[in-house]
Amino acid sequence: MPAALRRLGVVLSIAGAMPALAQEGEGGFARLPQMAPALVACLQAAPGSAATAALPMNHGRALVRLERPDGERRECVAELGPAGRPARVESDRPVGAAPPLPGEGERRFTLRPLCGGAAAVRDEAGTAAGWLNPSACR
Repeated sequence: MPAALRRLGVVLSIAGAMPALAQEGEGGFARLPQMAPALVACLQAAPGSAATAALPMNHGRALVRLERPDGERRECVAELGPAGRPARVESDRPVGAAPPLPGEGERRFTLRPLCGGAAAVRDEAGTAAGWLNPSACR
């Protein structure tokens, strides 16, 4: 067996033994570890909500789409700080009939797991930030 295939087998067997952690870019969440502080800040400002997408913006900001318990979609903009520091919410407004962002709603980021299939999310500093839940979890 070629060395490259043996290395791949080792990597796959190690990956299979590790606990489930959310992967970068899953379901509308680009750069998840870097964006985690913005997700947390926006969710703390909107109790009971779930983040359905998050994208980086210019000037160290992040755009977070939220869904409130009553189904209303909102858009939160948060200013990101250095790794390990909390983000600051700059604005929160209704989305209205705006089209969904790429991947919006495929997964839901929350501060607590919604079901058994949720994957833990850590920020860049390695601090527990929240949970990435499959779309079926509500």
